[in-house]
Amino acid sequence: MNQSRLIAIAVGILLMAACNSEKKVTTYEDLYKEQALTILVAPAQDNAKRPQVKTTQDQVLCDELTQAATYLRQSCITPLVDQGYYVIPPLSSDVILNKLGMGYRQLMMDDIKKLNTDYGIDAVLLLSVHKWQQFETNEIIVFTEYTLRSTKTGLELMHTWVRGVKLQPVDVKGEPVELAADNAFIRLTGLESPIAHRCILMDQMSDFVLRSLPTSASRWMYQHDRYTSANPAFYGFVMNPDGSVERSEYNEDAFGNECFTTD
Repeated sequence: MNQSRLIAIAVGILLMAACNSEKKVTTYEDLYKEQALTILVAPAQDNAKRPQVKTTQDQVLCDELTQAATYLRQSCITPLVDQGYYVIPPLSSDVILNKLGMGYRQLMMDDIKKLNTDYGIDAVLLLSVHKWQQFETNEIIVFTEYTLRSTKTGLELMHTWVRGVKLQPVDVKGEPVELAADNAFIRLTGLESPIAHRCILMDQMSDFVLRSLPTSASRWMYQHDRYTSANPAFYGFVMNPDGSVERSEYNEDAFGNECFTTD
């Protein structure tokens, strides 16, 4: 069996598992009907491969990737709140999930109506980090997945895959140069480069995915996006060295080939 065939099978299995049979919305109109206003953001599922630890530098990189994957959850809170959603605090979310014995698989596949009936939660945002790539010191690439699932019906209200890239500017010697926005983030969070740059990328990707999420049929974008496909969607997100951002639809096959191919 050739490699492309194996990749296609792997992508198909992941998509089928993520979609929980055929229960998924087809347009954003379904999300408006759900009126999901209270959201629990679950801890990110970290599927990214780690380098074999042979040196202290390898261990530092492993810790860095773990911290960045953990930060993905935090990066989702502000854009959701800014859109008018109420987000269950992470500590309270963990207490609820531990009490119910629900991890990523249960939240994606099982009946989660108890979250609505017992806690008033309308939807759960599920996150995955599938792969990191860093070919050069000034280029960070990550493959992520965002799934919003209703606790009332089990429907997937949104399912978005993102290939995120952050290109770091360099000086004439090839050394990384910090942008003003990067320095502001570093001062605010206390994180240092290069972990800060991974987290900045997470912040910007989550803002892109979640800031346009509709909350009410009375919002101005209702007529615009009510027939827009909400599930699944593949996007490319690039942060350029000059600070500009490019967003575009991404080819599903290309995403699968890059994301699920072993380097």
